[in-house]
Amino acid sequence: MTNYEKTFKEIKKLVEDNANIFNLPNNYKNSNGYFPGFLKELLDNYEKFFKDKLNAIINEKIPFLDNQKDVILNKIKKLNKIILDTLDFYYAGKPFKANQIFTQGLEEAFLKDIQYETEIPKGKNFYRARPDNGKFFESKDLFHIDFKLRTLVSTNRYSIPGFPSLYLGDSSYVCWEEFGKPKFRNLWFSRLQNKENIKIIEILLVDDFLQKIEQEIDKGFKFTYILRYLVYFPLTLASTIKVKNSEDNFKPEYIIPQMLLEYVIGNPEIDGIKFPSTKVNYSSLTKIDSYNYVFPVKTNKKEGLCDRLKSLFELTHPTSLEMEELLNNPAHAPTYLYGGQLEPEKKIEITGEKELYYYNTSFGKIEYILGNKKLKVL
Repeated sequence: MTNYEKTFKEIKKLVEDNANIFNLPNNYKNSNGYFPGFLKELLDNYEKFFKDKLNAIINEKIPFLDNQKDVILNKIKKLNKIILDTLDFYYAGKPFKANQIFTQGLEEAFLKDIQYETEIPKGKNFYRARPDNGKFFESKDLFHIDFKLRTLVSTNRYSIPGFPSLYLGDSSYVCWEEFGKPKFRNLWFSRLQNKENIKIIEILLVDDFLQKIEQEIDKGFKFTYILRYLVYFPLTLASTIKVKNSEDNFKPEYIIPQMLLEYVIGNPEIDGIKFPSTKVNYSSLTKIDSYNYVFPVKTNKKEGLCDRLKSLFELTHPTSLEMEELLNNPAHAPTYLYGGQLEPEKKIEITGEKELYYYNTSFGKIEYILGNKKLKVL
C-alpha cells in the first residue's frame, strides 16, 4: 500500500467519524439568525474541522511544490471568502458585482489546478416529469420550456427567472418528490438518454461520494478525488440549505446555487449541474440513484428549443400510469421487472413501516414501461 493510499484511508475515516460536519442538507428553518451569518457559521465550522483534524496530516504526507504548507486549507479559506463576499454584495443590492466576484473566484480557486467537473458517459437514463393538465403531451412538452414561454420560468434553487433549463432526475421517484408528492397517476414521464459524453459539476452527499470513489475510482487516484471534494465542500454547503420560508419572494438560500448555474451558462465546457434534492430522505433509499440535474440552454431564440440540448439528448414519447392502464389493462396484471430483470438490491421506504422492493412500486413500474419505449431525437 502506497503512502497516498494510507493517507486516503486516514482522511476517509476522519470524514466518516465527523459526519455531523458533512450532514446535508442543513435546515435554516430552525435558525433565527441572519442568513449570511448562518452560512458563515457553517463555513467556519467546516474550516475549523479541516484545520484541526486534517491539515496536519496533509501537510506531513503530501509534498507540495516548494514545500508549501496549508495549501488545501488556504484554498478552503479562499472559497469561504468568495461565497461570503458574494452574499454581502448581493445583500447590498449589487448582484452584478456579486456575480463577478463569484465567477472570477471560481476561476482562480479551481480551474488553475483542480479539475472539479466530472463526465457522464453517453447512454445514461434520466427522467423528466410533468403534472397532468388534461391534455395529451408530446415529446417536446417533456423537454425544457419553449423560448416563447420564458415568462413562465420562475425563481428556484437552480432556476433564473425567464431563463429556460432542462431539469432531469435519476429516477421517477425523485421527480415525484420534487413536485411535492402529487398523485403519481397524474404525472407524465419521459425517459431521456444523453447521446454523447457530458460534463457536469457534481454536488454529492458525502456518503454517496465515498461510495463512488470506492467503487469507481482506481486506488491510485482516490486520494486526489477526496482532496478535490474537501476543497469545494464549502460550495456544497452553500448550495444545499433548505428554504426557511417557501412563501417568501426572496429566498437567500438560492443565491449561491443560481450563481453557480450562471457560471455554467457562461462556460462552454460544462453542460450542467448534478445536485441532491432537499426534499428526499436519502436514508430511506437503498441503491436508488435520486439526484437532480439542471442543463441550462446554451443558445437563445425567439421560440422553440435549444439546439445544443436537442443534440445532447433523445427521449421517449411521454406516458403516465393512468394512460398505460387505459391502453393495456389485462385481467391479470403482469409482473414488472425493471430493465427485464430483478434488482433486489434496490429498496425504498416511504411510509415509515417497511422497506419495499423498488421494482414492485409504481416508480419501478413506470421506469420499466419507459425502458421499453423507443428513444427519439426532437
